[in-house]
Amino acid sequence: MTTLKEILSVPQFKGLELINKNGDLSSEVTNLDITENNDIKNFTSENSFILTTGVLFQESQAGLKRLIKDLNDIHTAGLGIKVSRFLHEIDPEVIAYADELGFPLIEIPEGWNLGEITHEISSFISDSETGKLNYALHIQQELNQLLIKGFSIKSMIERMSKLLGVPIILFDPFKVPEAVSHHYQQNKKLTRAHINYFHNHYHEYLEQDKNKQVFENKDHIIFKVLGYTYFPYYLMVSQVDKLSYPFSLLTIEQVVSVLSFALYKNTKIEEAEQNDINRFFESLVNNRSDQALSIKKHADLLQQYHIYRSNYYQIIICAIDSENTLENSYYINERQQLTLHWLKHKLTDIDSYTSIYRLPSNDRFAILLQSKHQYYYDYLQQIQQEYPKHFDGNISFGIGNEVTEFTQLASSFFEANEAYENALLNNQREFISDYHSKDIKELLQLIPKEKLQPFVKHTLGPLSHPSTKKDSELKQTLQVYMDSQCDITKTAEKIYIHRNTVKYRINKCSNMIGTNIEDPIHSLNIRIALYVSEIMDFE
Repeated sequence: MTTLKEILSVPQFKGLELINKNGDLSSEVTNLDITENNDIKNFTSENSFILTTGVLFQESQAGLKRLIKDLNDIHTAGLGIKVSRFLHEIDPEVIAYADELGFPLIEIPEGWNLGEITHEISSFISDSETGKLNYALHIQQELNQLLIKGFSIKSMIERMSKLLGVPIILFDPFKVPEAVSHHYQQNKKLTRAHINYFHNHYHEYLEQDKNKQVFENKDHIIFKVLGYTYFPYYLMVSQVDKLSYPFSLLTIEQVVSVLSFALYKNTKIEEAEQNDINRFFESLVNNRSDQALSIKKHADLLQQYHIYRSNYYQIIICAIDSENTLENSYYINERQQLTLHWLKHKLTDIDSYTSIYRLPSNDRFAILLQSKHQYYYDYLQQIQQEYPKHFDGNISFGIGNEVTEFTQLASSFFEANEAYENALLNNQREFISDYHSKDIKELLQLIPKEKLQPFVKHTLGPLSHPSTKKDSELKQTLQVYMDSQCDITKTAEKIYIHRNTVKYRINKCSNMIGTNIEDPIHSLNIRIALYVSEIMDFE
């Protein structure tokens, strides 16, 4: 893209001068047209640089104002006027009007022929675009060599900055600087100013149009860099007014292309390495490892998987709340991967010994705390509040109990999953659920009714479903007798009958059931059967 500013900076065209101080020279010039008519707007195109002697306006420059308005309306690059030929000077009113529009008026020297200057500028534009293309390809080749040799993203950003001579920042998908050029290392004021500019403008110009790849103004250019499809990085080149030939937007486009590939490559390498760590951890906590590992004997091995020697371990299960709507599988995978990175950033900033894993079996996340934190519950609440700022959706947590031994990791993992699943069963969303041990009722509810019903009938016989009032009284007496630890006196007092009546009824129950009620094994079965028959409906 060749601009008027570039043309005026070339020694070959040093005779061209800007007449109005507020004329915008940043417009692209694609071609030139010569005119002595006032209806040129119907015969020229956008980004044209219009040349004229002004012969039509030597009597009155009111028509010149109309011409400026017409050319500005169709977004031409500017108007070049051979002032000394017919006009001698431009009226201040015309200059003020052009300044108001920001439309550039260029004075052409008396001795210059309009035909010749049209040819020379056109040739310059053609040669300039070829030069810019060659320069852009040169930059791309140089960065490709850095990529092939394994140089880091930070090294590539620094090299690009030195080639262009301006500050550059690469922002990650969370809008945090990933890599910065040397301009910012000793200049915190400049760093804050440019980061603030980015945060104030990327929403306005990039997120309103999801397909827009670049935003530019006179000071900064912001490019989307597609390391991820749905969660792009952003490259901001600043002080663009200092850039000169052969720089062009094409140069940055080539850089963005190389950076996109480099980021994608790094992402896939990191993902493969993380998958190995994830599989090891899930196998460990599910007791599927080939051999029993000891934190003492295998400390070096376990450290490779971010497990350290400690007297405190606690596992928290984290997952994104499911939605009823269909979601793009590529988006879901990218969101899972970025969520893992985000959780690592949030939690390891608090404690570097906190480890996070993405579980292959169900795509949930396991957070392993390896030191005690009094306020970890508050951290989880803060994470829940911040998550929707970066991703669509919400996240929930299930918390297992703390354990003191490495060998008890599986227990905390099981409890964390139980806590999470229990909250899901209750249709909760965006929850933080602690593990609570199950009582006998909850445990029995885990057994299918079709398996409990034969047990109850076999254990209680006719008393499992009393068909008469007398049988119901017998079952009630048996229930109270068991609850009273087989104490006849206490049973009689609770149901207001004589002790002998209790004895009679218990003997009757024993005969109907066909077992010795006071036998410890039979007594336990009877207690469970009575409890199940009361809390469950088998009809």
